[in-house]
Amino acid sequence: MRPRAGGKLQPVEMLTSNMQSRPRVLLVEDRSDLAVMYQLAFDVAGFETRIAVTGTEGVTIAETGWPQVMVLDLQLPDLDGFAVYDAMRRRGISTPVIFLSITDDGATIRRAMSLGAVDYMVKPRVKPADVVWRIKRHLESGAARVGEESKGES
Repeated sequence: MRPRAGGKLQPVEMLTSNMQSRPRVLLVEDRSDLAVMYQLAFDVAGFETRIAVTGTEGVTIAETGWPQVMVLDLQLPDLDGFAVYDAMRRRGISTPVIFLSITDDGATIRRAMSLGAVDYMVKPRVKPADVVWRIKRHLESGAARVGEESKGES
């Protein structure tokens, strides 16, 4: 389709244009009920979401460079979240990771954060809207840092 007179996009093109700029979130979660709940919240927030139900699938999608952020469960059927994180980093994948897990002991949270996770949230204590807020906060702060870095290179 072509723009209307005056250069304005037609409705289909506007929709396509908006879809291309949506933040891309990879959710690695094996429980379908939770995956559907979070995907709905992410969709309402305007994110483009993909779901991986195993750690291996999560690493495979991350390798494509598609996700801007990954929301990663610790307890998965094939690999735990730490193994997924390690596999990504060994492959040079630097996608920011927010751990979202039922595991709430301090040692696990400290381990996740010391490895470089951008956040750690405990499922029974957090609502989907809170996860959305944290993702947005991270994406905004990441965009701000990229802007600052490019200014310094001028």
